[in-house]
Order: sequence, then structure tokens, then C-alpha cells
Amino acid sequence: MAFNRYAAGRKQYGSGRDFPTMGKVDPTGYKERDAMAKARKRAMMAKTKAGRAGRLMSPEFLKGMK
Repeated sequence: MAFNRYAAGRKQYGSGRDFPTMGKVDPTGYKERDAMAKARKRAMMAKTKAGRAGRLMSPEFLKGMK
């Protein structure tokens, strides 16, 4: 069954639950995800900056983004 945000009625999240989580949510996963996204963005910006400056053989430009 596909998710349809415009469907009428209560949403089902599996096993008959009508709410997405059970119990307390642990925020450490969000912190880790945000840190990884920030590092990825920083690496991408460094590569872009090095490319625009014409430093094509610099470590910032040659490093592959993961």
C-alpha cells in the first residue's frame, strides 16, 4: 500500500499502529546525520572553491566526495 498524503482517514505505520514511533525518540541519530551532512557540504564547498580558483591538482579538488 503506497503512502498518499491526501488520503482520508488515519494513517497506518505498520502492525496496525496509527503513530510513527513507539516510546521515546533518541536524538543522537539526528545529531550524527546532521554532522555527516555538514561534513559532506563542507567538502563539496571546498572542492567547488578549489575548482573555481583553478587549483585542479589541490587535495581539496582531487578528494572524492562520499
